[in-house]
Amino acid sequence: MSRQLPTILFTPGAWHRPWAFDLVRSDLSSRGYPTAAVTLAGVGSTDADLGLDQDTAAVRAQVQTLVDEGRDVIVVAHSYGGIPVANAVKGLNYKDLVAQNKPGGVIMVIYMTSFALSAGTSLYNGGDKPAWWNVTDGFISPETPLSVFYADVEPALAAKAVAALLPQPFKTMTDKSGYEPWNNGFEMGYIFAENDQAISIEMQKSMASAFPASSFTATLKASHSPFLSMPKALGDVLQQAAEDAVTKRAAA
Repeated sequence: MSRQLPTILFTPGAWHRPWAFDLVRSDLSSRGYPTAAVTLAGVGSTDADLGLDQDTAAVRAQVQTLVDEGRDVIVVAHSYGGIPVANAVKGLNYKDLVAQNKPGGVIMVIYMTSFALSAGTSLYNGGDKPAWWNVTDGFISPETPLSVFYADVEPALAAKAVAALLPQPFKTMTDKSGYEPWNNGFEMGYIFAENDQAISIEMQKSMASAFPASSFTATLKASHSPFLSMPKALGDVLQQAAEDAVTKRAAA
């Protein structure tokens, strides 16, 4: 009997909540893919002491629930979301769970113009901050999100997105990552955004170079938020990635 299509779980970046993925989730639903999205603990929090551990726990809880239901899961991380995702998937690789006679598991982790950090490093390690970061009283928010995040998004939609952004504790940027799924047997993917003003294409390629040679890759002529500017094109890419992940799972 063939397996159900994998569930695609989105993890947003800093300042964003699951609304950001509504358009691409609708597109994927029309293709038959179940989807879900994580609400990160830090986004909108008023607790300056909240950090990466709490965001990791939020991702872990949703991945664990889906895996416990016996589902194949593809975790898609955007921007900052790649950091809690890396920590959260530890121990949930389908390859390890199959060996324990468990049916579900993470079959691919996809970084969508996202930070893939080495273990022991953080997003901010000191020194000059990006000019568009506003750090005040232990919280961080973006100064110029319209140009940095949404340069190619339809203006009315971009304005709604800007209005929906929420600050988060700066501690999320300084806590250190602790796990590298790409060096621990996970199937990986990277979706590059050529015109990203938040994470340069050069930085994206540098981070993705740490992934195994067999990793899925695709490139979109997008700014930082292809889920808003080109949800159908992103849906096409995610379907290709899902098919690649399913093929690799079947061959394992």
